[in-house]
Amino acid sequence: MLKKTSILIVCFVLVLPFLSYGFDCNKPDFGARIEELNKDGFFVWYMEKGGISYYNYTGPCRMEVHETANPAISFAFIENQLYARLIKIQGDNADPNNVRKRLEERVLKQIGDSKLEKKQDGDWWIYQWFNEKEGLKFKAKIHNKTNERKSAFYYEPLRAKLKLINDDDDPVSLRH
Repeated sequence: MLKKTSILIVCFVLVLPFLSYGFDCNKPDFGARIEELNKDGFFVWYMEKGGISYYNYTGPCRMEVHETANPAISFAFIENQLYARLIKIQGDNADPNNVRKRLEERVLKQIGDSKLEKKQDGDWWIYQWFNEKEGLKFKAKIHNKTNERKSAFYYEPLRAKLKLINDDDDPVSLRH
């Protein structure tokens, strides 16, 4: 009897982590409320601007981009709903062609086979993907000389709640 109880306890302890919900920074649950996502207290508010609240996530977050860079990652909420994941990477000595290739591969994994738009604006390469079915957009900018990178992975349906926002206040414009 004691052996069976011990086995059940061990099984419960091993399965328990899989039963708890954890935030996945690779696949954010866009549209989810901050109260649901922040049950463990890992989201830390740092600013509000133009009707958007910004949070750092201090919990475990390991992304593919961490293998090659030290990204600054933050999350934007509109009316307490997850709107965007924002990433900034300071310039480095990486080959810009490799950076663009890795970006395309990484986004393909996250957003699927949606249409890619690519253009150059001065020294910036700008990439955009839109998955209409899920309302997800991904926008990235890569500076051709400094290799600085900015990206926004966001939920387009929430943008409708930002009626009077200008490009300077909208984080997905990647102006800052």
